[in-house]
Amino acid sequence: MKDIGCHFGFEYFEGNPYHKTNLFFSSGRNSLRYIIRERNIKVLYLPYFLCETVSEAAIKENVEIIYYHITDKFLPDVEPKRLDKNSYLYFVNYYGMLREQIPKMISIYKNVIVDNTHDFFNEIMYNADSIYNYRKYFGVPDGSCIASPSLEKNNNYEIGKSLDKIFELVSRDETGEFFHYSSFEEADRYFKDESLCYMSNFTRSCINAINYERILCQRTQNFITLDLRLQKYNKFKNLSSLTYMYPLLVDSGNLVRNCLGELGVYVMQLWPNVLYNQSNDYEKYLTSNVLLLPIDQRYNQETMNYIANNVENILKRVK
Repeated sequence: MKDIGCHFGFEYFEGNPYHKTNLFFSSGRNSLRYIIRERNIKVLYLPYFLCETVSEAAIKENVEIIYYHITDKFLPDVEPKRLDKNSYLYFVNYYGMLREQIPKMISIYKNVIVDNTHDFFNEIMYNADSIYNYRKYFGVPDGSCIASPSLEKNNNYEIGKSLDKIFELVSRDETGEFFHYSSFEEADRYFKDESLCYMSNFTRSCINAINYERILCQRTQNFITLDLRLQKYNKFKNLSSLTYMYPLLVDSGNLVRNCLGELGVYVMQLWPNVLYNQSNDYEKYLTSNVLLLPIDQRYNQETMNYIANNVENILKRVK
């Protein structure tokens, strides 16, 4: 029996966690490790154009990795006949732009893991295991889930802990300063060494209290504001409403990123490891030049216009 009385612990919230599943894990990499174990995957086809943490997770599970390139449409350059019953293709819904392509990929390759990290609000239940990431969309210390038509929960794994991952969230919230990014990186290191575990009780409670409808609305409005201002510069054409970030592809992406940083607008560079692996020139070009502009729920139309004004001014100077 636990101790009775004394001071309170964290208050637990009731509500819905958005995705209808009971497969909640501490991280996206642990979601992948779970799928590998439960599906008995022996060979995994991974894109070069991807974060190295995904391959690290597969390596931990002793899976043979076969890397593939993507086409200029972000689709796998892989012959379907190369896959057998123990081989799976890891398909990334890049920036949330490929939602309509997912059913086609499942039809072609059969054994597919869908990475929907960039499309959290995609509620479609596919005939494949789909990974979603709470930490990439919300201010929570950890959290990922798997939406699956058939994968069941295995109770042989422990519930994870959030204690060592909370400081960076509280420090950023209470100071409002970017300098606590080192705390974010430190929290990230816990995921690398963490065993396969379920989402912590702390985070499980937090995601029940999130106002998903409000956040989806805010992100959508922010995307529309940026797209109206910046689509004329964007090499990505005819973007529908995305909810992760606004992907702006320009030839001078690295320069614009650095200039924005000097103005206090921090634009992440996804997957710098791509610049040093065996990626092709197009994949390296994307890594250097795609600007993922923030559109999340912390910001409003005024902030979006501030970002757009600065991007336009910088692009005019660098031409």
